[in-house]
Amino acid sequence: MSKDGTVTLIIKNQTKRKLKVPIQYKSEWARPTDVQIYNEEKKSYEYTGYSFDGASCLDTKKCLGKTFCLKNNKIKEYKVKVIPGRISQVFKENKKYRFKLAFDTYLFSNCEEYLTDWFYYDLN
Repeated sequence: MSKDGTVTLIIKNQTKRKLKVPIQYKSEWARPTDVQIYNEEKKSYEYTGYSFDGASCLDTKKCLGKTFCLKNNKIKEYKVKVIPGRISQVFKENKKYRFKLAFDTYLFSNCEEYLTDWFYYDLN
């Protein structure tokens, strides 16, 4: 994650078929999960209890917007602004936080949801 709260999502088509992907990836499709806050006394991270529901979409054209076909072995990069965003409502104290992002990529043909490793965010 960059200093301005942006992450890069990279989609690579590793199939022999064309892969339908959106031209733009909206930040609301990046869901914060496993949000934790650092406890100074215990010297460990603890779950905050915050939960972010996944966005449900029954009309993929409406949700994804314009799409295009990504050819075999081609890459599409998306800059996704995470902070400020949905996760910001958790940051109520000047402490250290960590969280994962689940990218709702199941709407793309042949893609599953993608879950990141930990992102660290320090408000101290």
